[in-house]
Amino acid sequence: MGFDALNVEARADSGAPIRMEKVRPEKMPIEPRFRDAARGPAPIRNAVMIGNFPPRKCGIATFTRDTFSALRDQLPKAHWSLVAMDDRKADYDFPPEVTHTISQDDPAAYVAIADQLNQSGAEVAFVQHEFGIFGGEAGAHLLLLLRRLKMPVIVTLHTVLEKPNASQKRVMDEIIERASAIIVMSETGADILARVHNAGPSKVFVIPHGAPERPFASPEAFKPALGLAGHKVFMTFGLLSPNKGLETVVRAMPDIIARHPDAIYLVVGATHPHLIANEGEKYRDSLVALAESLGVAANLRFVNRFVGDDELVNLLQAADLYVTPYLTEAQITSGTLSYAIALGKPVISTPYWHAREALADGVGALVPFGDSNGFAREITSLLSDQIRREQLARRAYRYGEPSRWRKVAGSAIELAQSCRTDYRIRQDKAFRTLSRPSLDALRRITDDCGVIQHSAYSVPDRRHGYCTDDNARLLSLMARTPSLTPAPGPATAPHDTAARLTYTAAAFVAHAWNPDNGRFRNFMGFNRQWLDDGGSDDCCARAFEALCLTARHSDRPDLRDWAATLAARVFVHAAEWSSIRSRALVIKALAAPGGPIPEDKANALVRINALKLMDCLAEGRKGGHDWFEICMSYDNARLPEALILAGKHLNDAAILNAGIDTLDFVMRKQTSKNGWFCPVPTSTFAVTDATRASFDQQPIEALATVDACLAAYEATNDPRRSRQAREAFMWFGGQNDHGLALASPVDGGCFDALVANGVNQNQGAESILSYQLAAAAIRERLRQLPSPD
Repeated sequence: MGFDALNVEARADSGAPIRMEKVRPEKMPIEPRFRDAARGPAPIRNAVMIGNFPPRKCGIATFTRDTFSALRDQLPKAHWSLVAMDDRKADYDFPPEVTHTISQDDPAAYVAIADQLNQSGAEVAFVQHEFGIFGGEAGAHLLLLLRRLKMPVIVTLHTVLEKPNASQKRVMDEIIERASAIIVMSETGADILARVHNAGPSKVFVIPHGAPERPFASPEAFKPALGLAGHKVFMTFGLLSPNKGLETVVRAMPDIIARHPDAIYLVVGATHPHLIANEGEKYRDSLVALAESLGVAANLRFVNRFVGDDELVNLLQAADLYVTPYLTEAQITSGTLSYAIALGKPVISTPYWHAREALADGVGALVPFGDSNGFAREITSLLSDQIRREQLARRAYRYGEPSRWRKVAGSAIELAQSCRTDYRIRQDKAFRTLSRPSLDALRRITDDCGVIQHSAYSVPDRRHGYCTDDNARLLSLMARTPSLTPAPGPATAPHDTAARLTYTAAAFVAHAWNPDNGRFRNFMGFNRQWLDDGGSDDCCARAFEALCLTARHSDRPDLRDWAATLAARVFVHAAEWSSIRSRALVIKALAAPGGPIPEDKANALVRINALKLMDCLAEGRKGGHDWFEICMSYDNARLPEALILAGKHLNDAAILNAGIDTLDFVMRKQTSKNGWFCPVPTSTFAVTDATRASFDQQPIEALATVDACLAAYEATNDPRRSRQAREAFMWFGGQNDHGLALASPVDGGCFDALVANGVNQNQGAESILSYQLAAAAIRERLRQLPSPD
């Protein structure tokens, strides 16, 4: 906890005013703890801090402010977003540093802020966590924010529960899982997280509570200015509440005063605002009544008004001793204790967790809970022995060195830099892992006839039979999957699977060709009877593209020859296909070099189809919608891709620029307000405004976008296009509106859609093949793609 909320009002029973003097802290260099010694980390340029903030009066607010100030001092050139939690219990006039607020109990506010922070370019987020400052059961609303943030998150825990209830444990488990690092302020906190949440040292870091930095000084130098000259002073500060156990020390005062009549017990801090709201100053009044009944009221002084940081530190430096008589052990960190030790105060405390740890090096004494006699004995002993008291004070000052704010900020920054590097490495690893799927799911949905169209969950649904569209996609995929020929030695399962899939798809496509009408049949029942004489233009063009890919890239000469022969026969009819997507697919089939079609003929049809697409675009622009059709539809990015490929192949800047412009158009439609890739959903196919709905989002749109962005990258070398390709591909891996993965590289499967309430659990052939084809496209270019910023 922090101490901006020491709302204090100076009141000395002697009536003497309490005056303050400023002492400037000295500046010292940062001691690195997490630095990458090999090359040193790049400075953080953009960061976020989330927590309570003044004028809200609580320890977390002050800690957030002090942490923010220390980090900003260490990173003077960084841009900061500061998010303050708002409990709506007061009309807070937040300072200009606060850039955003979150209404504590409004789930939508957490989502909205996450989206804004994602768009801000922030590299790391620091979150201050305490049970009670976030809405939802056990603060579960915070998870809404953590799930959406696209940056490493470092969470500082101000409370660690040894016996959380089920909700608290569930929320904390997910916080730990989603955070890049967890900061606790004591080894005891780290031990509890390991035992209760199985969070080990790779995730949990101990960085002490921050404290002010002042030169070591004798209390006598500060007492006159505070009206305390001639007194021995023992002090407690912080928000007053019954759990602080101050009555334990008040009961000890008669014995202390008997030996040291000049002793003053100085209690600094306002009563906790929640306690004030419920029962006013009942607790403080009870302490005054107890002191009066014991005849020591003249030796008890309260400072019960708001004081600033320098004033507070002056009060601490005027104290000879510091006491924390808390009543229970379950306090994982005490900011008041950290402040006192950092300023060189000998401490007498009950053995709560933080005190046991902090006083283990001989900077004070521990007294059993509620033991007034023990406090009287230890306080009297230290007040009577100036030499020992000064020795303990100097030892405490040295012990408090790691908790100086400059040290704490330096450690936090180096941890953040390490987390930023690790986050990028993990992101890149996830990207590369996703790009190397197994073929198991394809093997599951393919029998000896071909790819089965649909599945119920992951079980192939034979009622719907087969289609040439999917088998052509499978043939295209296998043409882009290297090493069908096994290495010398025993045949391996992956090679066997790839070969079987390839020849099965090739056989299906060959059987689908109907020379009588120059078209590919599309639909076949499970009984292996064709259900049509010729499929759509799109089906025919997709099969032709698969043949051209196989003729170019298959590592089996027999397959290349077969594909080239059939592609030549099909090409005779390709000019008849007039749908705009079939024209796009034909361009894609012919624009690459080294194909089975003579170059002059291929180039002529590429130009014809590109000009037809340009005509469609011109008509659309006349209608005011900057698109090839009146509305967005199926496989949308395939159209800009075709113009980009054609423009590059034909060296035609107008066609290329039209492709880039329409890609920009479709990317605007496919980027949600939070910055995620969001494919144009099927629910908008019949309307002109593609922003009306967010679902259903289907894998084929992600595939088309990956292909189009990669084509744009190759044509322009613009790294923005590679980032767009990555983002579209990572949609499969969970970087989407729900944060849910659709694809699994373990078996190569993919769900059919992202829907309003999650994912469509079915895994049809089109979805699996869309993921597999997108992965193949990424694999082909992994070495050429620049890493994301």
